[in-house]
Amino acid sequence: MIGYEVLRERFQLDGYVHFDLRAFVPSIADVVERVASIGEDRWSFIVKNRDGEHDLCSSDKVEASRQHVIADRDRELGRFAFSFRWMPDSRENADVEALQAMKQLMASRPVLELLGKVTGRVPLTVSQFYLSWFEHGHFLGTHCDPGQSFGVALSLTKEWDPNHGGLTVVLPDGEKEPAACLVPALFTLLVFDTSARRIPHFVSAVTAPARRRRITAVARYRA
Repeated sequence: MIGYEVLRERFQLDGYVHFDLRAFVPSIADVVERVASIGEDRWSFIVKNRDGEHDLCSSDKVEASRQHVIADRDRELGRFAFSFRWMPDSRENADVEALQAMKQLMASRPVLELLGKVTGRVPLTVSQFYLSWFEHGHFLGTHCDPGQSFGVALSLTKEWDPNHGGLTVVLPDGEKEPAACLVPALFTLLVFDTSARRIPHFVSAVTAPARRRRITAVARYRA
């Protein structure tokens, strides 16, 4: 297992680091199974295109598809856009036990202490949390996450085939050549700076067969 010192050195040098969270927090495995059982009706569509940002309920598939087509066209034109499904930590989702369990885990003492050792900062609270679901055609354009202190993305996906896209590509600020291309392997945690450094990154378009999901837990921290 890689030590804290090595992880912290990589984070300070590159502005990001990735590692297997289960090696440090074994209890993560139980929560992942619960997330996989969340019903499809609780996942809304979130689409960003030239007309704005659209958060559409699971039953509004026709409109979500229409907005996705526009977003995909924007992506091809080099404009910032995204299209995927998500479940934010909102009042409407307060009763989704698996969502709340995952958030509690990411705000638990073992995880906060680990992140403190990796980043050299003292994480105080989770300022934003959501689950994302990427399937065929979904993508997230190149962006830098907003400031606070740092963010994380935890892969909850089993046996993902990298040939199906959905890769997190990290680009050095101002450059087009990738610095890293990360496969969403189960339990892999990506920690990235959102305050002292700009870490441009994107999620490549998913080409997986229908019903194959790439699921991730995303959290941002104040420190």
